[in-house]
Amino acid sequence: MFKKIQSVLCIICTIVFLFTACSNGEQQNISKEPAAQDGQVALTVTSEIDEKEYTMDFQQAPKRAVSLSGFTTEMMLALGLENQMVGTAFADNEILPEYKAAYESIPILSEQNPSREILLGTSADFITGWSSSFSETNFPPEFLQENHISFFVPRSEYPGADMNAVYEDFTLLGKIFHVEKKADTVIADMKEKIGTINGKVKDTKPVSVFLYDSGEDAPYTAGSSLPSDLIRLAGGKNIFADQEKRWLTVQWETVIKKNPQWIVVMQYNNSDDVQGKIDFLKNTPALKDIDAVKNNRILVLGLSDVIAGVRNINAVETMAEKFHPEAF
Repeated sequence: MFKKIQSVLCIICTIVFLFTACSNGEQQNISKEPAAQDGQVALTVTSEIDEKEYTMDFQQAPKRAVSLSGFTTEMMLALGLENQMVGTAFADNEILPEYKAAYESIPILSEQNPSREILLGTSADFITGWSSSFSETNFPPEFLQENHISFFVPRSEYPGADMNAVYEDFTLLGKIFHVEKKADTVIADMKEKIGTINGKVKDTKPVSVFLYDSGEDAPYTAGSSLPSDLIRLAGGKNIFADQEKRWLTVQWETVIKKNPQWIVVMQYNNSDDVQGKIDFLKNTPALKDIDAVKNNRILVLGLSDVIAGVRNINAVETMAEKFHPEAF
């Protein structure tokens, strides 16, 4: 009888041992997987500042983001990121109506770039905005890295940027904040609408265009940058599109020689004296023989319309309808 009991106990022990070993093996496999996942980098994004590249590793979506330009603010709001934003600054034109409620829920840090103390006071973990925001006088990469703040310089701020750069900005922001599907939806909508507009004018003869930002002694204008591509999509050609610089100062003599058929005047904000700019163009004797001035072919666009974002649709449509009314 004792031997039978011993045999039964041995069998039971063996079963328990095997079951425990298998269970431990499964638990060990499960515990290894999260460790491997924790060590992986979710996303790596490179930003270029002053011709130097900086790499950011995003293990998780930022939770306390700050936008230092009107256009990046609207891009982030278009992606529904207001709950992950702790500050905005450097607004240009009035915020789009569809984003106003979300915008007003976010603190405005400054009319232009805030101080470093104000930025640090937000406990920000991410910033984006104008490329100038990352200059030595504002928030250089070294300062941001020291304070554990990730950053993203929009591709649309790079020299030679076009609409593809805008789409890339939305794609990267979507990945950084884990809202890829929303980014895809925004991009698809923009491509469809801009494609429809461009389809109406693509076979027309491009009109020559001068983009007048500011300056009376010497005008400030757009070169190889996004505004030039928006003009192209609208059936025009920027007379300074072949310049390497994104924005540059030129001479009126050169503008007169190139004789643009249209002039696009930039309006920075509601307080910007855009009528004063138009009056200057119309009342300056040296400019009276430019085709655009003679024929009163001057139109106004907000700065935010020609900088990256959903407003680019409006910019292309407005220009296309003016440049080629016969196509609409």
